[in-house]
Amino acid sequence: MNVEIIFENDNWDSKKIKKLIEDVTKAVFSYLKLQHDDIEISVLCTGDEEIRVLNKTYRGIDSPTNVLSFPMESDLEYDDFDCCCGEDCHCSDSSGCGCGCNVDTEQDAMSCVLGCSAFAYETINKESKEQGKSFDDHMKHLVVHSILHLLGYDHVEDEEAEKMEDLEVKILQSIGVGNPY
Repeated sequence: MNVEIIFENDNWDSKKIKKLIEDVTKAVFSYLKLQHDDIEISVLCTGDEEIRVLNKTYRGIDSPTNVLSFPMESDLEYDDFDCCCGEDCHCSDSSGCGCGCNVDTEQDAMSCVLGCSAFAYETINKESKEQGKSFDDHMKHLVVHSILHLLGYDHVEDEEAEKMEDLEVKILQSIGVGNPY
């Protein structure tokens, strides 16, 4: 698994957060018993202003949010993020990844990039304080939440939300984080 993390905000403790994101991402895939050797995910650790722009552009909501997830098949313009290989990624073509990130087989090409996630430091920090949670535990929850979105889970309908939240709680328990709900 390759998790490419881009830091565009000085508030992030890049070394600590990089390890947290990588560890939690591996834990999600392990818990779900999913093969993850060929998976690549791009992550943007930014601030409220940049996430507000992304939120407005892709969701029509002109305000910051804690995390946005863009599965490979979403409407996201992949050139908004750098790919795992450091190139602009245009992985939505039918042959797989068009970014030239050294894929050798059709299977590798089809599994090149799972998607992209963006996290906003200020919103996450504010929420963790308001909810009486540590920043790290709140961030772990948001990483789990984001990865599940990249895997196709959603919470639009009540039944979907319940299924996704139950799974989040179980995965978080497996890494020592209490129920965030």
